[in-house]
Amino acid sequence: MTDRDHFTASPTELPTPLSVLYSVVEDAQRYTDDLKENAQGLYDHELSDFLLELRDETGRWGKRAEELLAQRLADGGVH
Repeated sequence: MTDRDHFTASPTELPTPLSVLYSVVEDAQRYTDDLKENAQGLYDHELSDFLLELRDETGRWGKRAEELLAQRLADGGVH
């Protein structure tokens, strides 16, 4: 849990590297789903371009995170 100025989570709530990778994969899928058609229908072309770029970049990061996650899980976890 965070606020704008301070990290407020206890050490037991810190994410693991694998959970961070999984979150990236989830976010990439969410952006892909949310922006599949919606961004192209916007009349604000600058905003539309930004959202499409966000979707594409997040998708690339999601694919990379998915690869890393698969490798780590195949090896039994993070080294």
